[in-house]
Amino acid sequence: MKKLHIYHINDLHSHFENWPKIRRFLLEKKAFHEMNGEEVLLFDIGDACDRVHPLTEATNGKANIELLNQIPFDAVTIGNNEGIGNDKRQLDELYEDAEFPVVLANLHDPETDALPIWAQQYLIRTLSSGLKVGIVGLTAPLYLSYVPNGWDPKEAYEVLPKILLKVAPSVDLIILLSHVGIIEDIHIGEMYRSIPIIIGAHTHHVLPEGKHVDDSLLLGAGKFGKFIGHVTVSYDSGRILDRKAELIEAADLPEKPGDTAEVAELQERGEALLEAIPIADNPVRLRADEGHINDLLLLGLDAVTEYADTPFGILNSGLFLADLPEGIITKNHLHQILPHPMRLLECTLNGRDFKAMIDEMESQREELMVKEITGMGFRGRIFGELCYRGFKVDPETRRVTVAGRELSDEEDITFVTVDHFRYITYFPTIENEGRSRLLFPYFLRDVVGLHLEDKFPITREK
Repeated sequence: MKKLHIYHINDLHSHFENWPKIRRFLLEKKAFHEMNGEEVLLFDIGDACDRVHPLTEATNGKANIELLNQIPFDAVTIGNNEGIGNDKRQLDELYEDAEFPVVLANLHDPETDALPIWAQQYLIRTLSSGLKVGIVGLTAPLYLSYVPNGWDPKEAYEVLPKILLKVAPSVDLIILLSHVGIIEDIHIGEMYRSIPIIIGAHTHHVLPEGKHVDDSLLLGAGKFGKFIGHVTVSYDSGRILDRKAELIEAADLPEKPGDTAEVAELQERGEALLEAIPIADNPVRLRADEGHINDLLLLGLDAVTEYADTPFGILNSGLFLADLPEGIITKNHLHQILPHPMRLLECTLNGRDFKAMIDEMESQREELMVKEITGMGFRGRIFGELCYRGFKVDPETRRVTVAGRELSDEEDITFVTVDHFRYITYFPTIENEGRSRLLFPYFLRDVVGLHLEDKFPITREK
């Protein structure tokens, strides 16, 4: 009986605090197993990048690829932070220097219906023992974001059957690198019995011993590099005999001198690169207050409504994490204030649905002012207070007025907000009834930066 060891990480999200320990552990384990005549495969399941980190922001994720190159990964797939955290040109350039294959089956160029030049639909590896392994990659098909960014994402059911028909007869083991989330992983496990191992991501699920779904073993190693996944596959003569999963906690791994300094250097390098790019000369300090309406929030509303060319806007105070200082404003300032990888959302509702959405917002206003939230692009602490631009809401009756008159049920109103409002569950009318589009290519901080640059141009030496 022979053994194959599979190690996997996912959803690092540019959390580098454990990276030196993760790198050291994987390199040592690979060397150990190979010395003992055992096979090893190493995988990353996407969202290695996150623009919340200044170095990722400054290099459009290329610094993350440099870090991944430090480990001899056998394959990676992409997450939404790579796929829509970059515009199309940036994504096409992201893996130029990658020393590992990118496996991705469900993202196409709409003009050619071809995969990106940096990706391959699947990979077949013949190990030294003779075991043939097929590796397939999928990412979350977020249509609202991918389509305006110039991509055609496809659902798993659109691509998997053809791939499996092609790959399954040629291999002894199929491994799916799945950045689509645990719900879809379960569905895939139920539908496709020819996939014994599904290594999951996207929903940050933690499966300490894996989860069996029919003939598939589902895996998940959480987020932020807190865990490293390990699967031991026992096999003989090309026949899979057993699969056992475990998670290794990065906090339990030994730290060595230089680890802390290495992590700090990544932060400092990113901040220095962003600090070198001046944006505007701000005449007066604008205070941020994540729990209340403030001058910086009002400037943000000016910026987004101007950019979207609509008088109507909605933002929340929790988006703004630091003051805007007086004097020269750099990209580093903007990144510290608005680290969220969020784009603007333009949404049109008829008057009836708009008032229903406002009712959803007002009914939760007090709760949201102090509510801690995470994910869906938000990188702050609390949601904060909602602030409206271009219309008024009576706090008692929730009557909505525009220019002094009540909004009718039949008229359309187009407003701008952040894409976070489309993905969170607090305001379902936006998703269910809204005619929405994302405004590419800029993030919220870029739009604020353009506004500042136009309003307060630099006319003196930095």
